[in-house]
Amino acid sequence: MHQLQHAESYLERISRPTLPIADFLKRNIFMCGVWLLGIPAFLYGAIDRGLAAFGGSAAAVTASSHCMVALAALSIWFIVGMAANPHGLSETDSIELPQPIEDRFSGVTLPAPCVAQQKYRLPFSHQCQIYHLLNLKHLEEIHRFSLGNLKVTKVSQFQKTETGGMMRFRTVLDSSTNILRMWRNPSVEVDLILHTPYQIELRVPAYRQKCIHVLFSVLPLNEEEHILSVQMFTDLQWPRELLKAILIIASSLTMLEDLPYLSQLSKISLERSQHSNPSEEASSAHSMQLFWRYIELYDNHWHWQVS
Repeated sequence: MHQLQHAESYLERISRPTLPIADFLKRNIFMCGVWLLGIPAFLYGAIDRGLAAFGGSAAAVTASSHCMVALAALSIWFIVGMAANPHGLSETDSIELPQPIEDRFSGVTLPAPCVAQQKYRLPFSHQCQIYHLLNLKHLEEIHRFSLGNLKVTKVSQFQKTETGGMMRFRTVLDSSTNILRMWRNPSVEVDLILHTPYQIELRVPAYRQKCIHVLFSVLPLNEEEHILSVQMFTDLQWPRELLKAILIIASSLTMLEDLPYLSQLSKISLERSQHSNPSEEASSAHSMQLFWRYIELYDNHWHWQVS
């Protein structure tokens, strides 16, 4: 009963009219969800008619025809269904960015093919997004519903690099019905990597030495607006279109949860972060160590300029 009430409260909160991007996210979830549901429906029809065709009845020929039609429909649905939006991009894909900005997002390569990509234009400063992405605790607090009460138990490693840093932390799936168990063990160590002032990677181990890499690129447009590009890479041996639909749903759902949080961050002053003592904050909150590394290296990038 408690879980049901929690789900109802969550659905009510994300259904409130907020920003145009929320409608795009809900449309993504609906379209990909319908597409996923269509696959077992066509598959069931093909199997049912196939069994009837081998039943030896007088209607075997008709059943065979129905089976072939269902298989053809399934093939078309599977191959063409996601092609209407091949890259999972929103209308922001057509935005032309100044060349100096575009040049800042090259050089990061990941050891897996890109399966899905989403791009959002958000009415918040890029500072809100950077703070949000480098704050581990938001995984527990903001994504409590979509991640199934995932717990961040400890930070096991923090390593500085020339251009950023890497933080390794352990996450635990408390629920035995958590959908994330499809890809990973209940307890794994996840890497959060700061590559550049505007690119952050989340690396999640999956089964059989496979990984899911999520590369976040924050493209500032002005002081009150930025574009967030989310690219999802994986070497999981799943059907590509099926995996793409699942990842787009996951990305859209977590982004829906992020919108109220980003809105709250935009209403408070993050400027004090520059004047706080990073060593003191890091010692009292290990989950923010990578954020303080960002401030240490890229304090001059905190205030973005086009030139």
